[in-house]
Amino acid sequence: MQTSLENKKQLFDRNSLVNQVRKWGDVNTEGILSSTCQFFSDPRIEGFIGYRIESGNAVVFGDPVCAAEDKQALAKTFQQYCRSQKIGVVYIIVSEEFANWAAQNLGSVLIEFGEKFVLNPLSNPIDHKGSTAGFVRNRVKRARLEGALVQEYCGDNPDIEKALQEVAITWQKERQGPQVFLADFTLFKDRVGKRWFYAKQEEKIVGIIILSELQAYNGWLLNSVLITKNAPHGISELLVISVLQTLAQENCQYISMGPVPGNQLGKIIGLSGFSKTVARWVYQLAKKVFHLGGREAFWKKFEPTIYPSYLLFPEKNLSYSSIKSLLKALNAHV
Repeated sequence: MQTSLENKKQLFDRNSLVNQVRKWGDVNTEGILSSTCQFFSDPRIEGFIGYRIESGNAVVFGDPVCAAEDKQALAKTFQQYCRSQKIGVVYIIVSEEFANWAAQNLGSVLIEFGEKFVLNPLSNPIDHKGSTAGFVRNRVKRARLEGALVQEYCGDNPDIEKALQEVAITWQKERQGPQVFLADFTLFKDRVGKRWFYAKQEEKIVGIIILSELQAYNGWLLNSVLITKNAPHGISELLVISVLQTLAQENCQYISMGPVPGNQLGKIIGLSGFSKTVARWVYQLAKKVFHLGGREAFWKKFEPTIYPSYLLFPEKNLSYSSIKSLLKALNAHV
């Protein structure tokens, strides 16, 4: 059953890969669809595990991409395979259910580091009571008063597509400071299961939101919010609220965002008291260096349901090399 990594990569043509990600993927979608990702599969199981080899470790993006009842078997087979290849394993952005199972069955160090935010479009935060909802309403109102409006791009207009590409390129160039991200940004690659919404002001495109289908949840992953430097105040909120209103008309009840680094590390299993203290201190330092708090503050304005996200180090594979591999997989640079 075991074959070389190169042979395993050839098991997937791009279309079948994208279709399986749309079928079972979650917040790991972008990392798995990155050109740097490799794939492990078991012929007895429909699905795969997506990962990158960094510093002698296989860094896995999220839960195994397969039916829920097959995750454990696929993870065990992958662990055996990596052991035979003498490489360690690190999981990032995994669900609480999979993390708890791995802690008990793979001898894993478990660290709660992030959050997945989920919104129900049928309960639009702009209709809620309270100061937070009022703040979002005011931001949306301000953007509309400045002449902004939101439309969906249906993939059939080369002129609009060119303008969207120009916004994306400008947005990437304007990003400054230390960066952490799962994958290089792509706007129109892997179009199946994608949607694009854009904000205009006086015929000029000033913001974009990209959605990726999550069939397992009958919903969507909100991948990216791209805003131009001189966009009207409140354009980000207007884009999000407009997308929620569109999805509500389709009776969609699920849209997720993430992973978003948490304010601090949560549950930690498998480390000594001293190591836990060091881990929490290092995390707070990383938050400051990479400015990781901005996304959390932005999404909490929409009053989401919050689910924890975890790092896993199976077989106690927590070392200098595994941390180094994790940082490389997150494209962390200053």
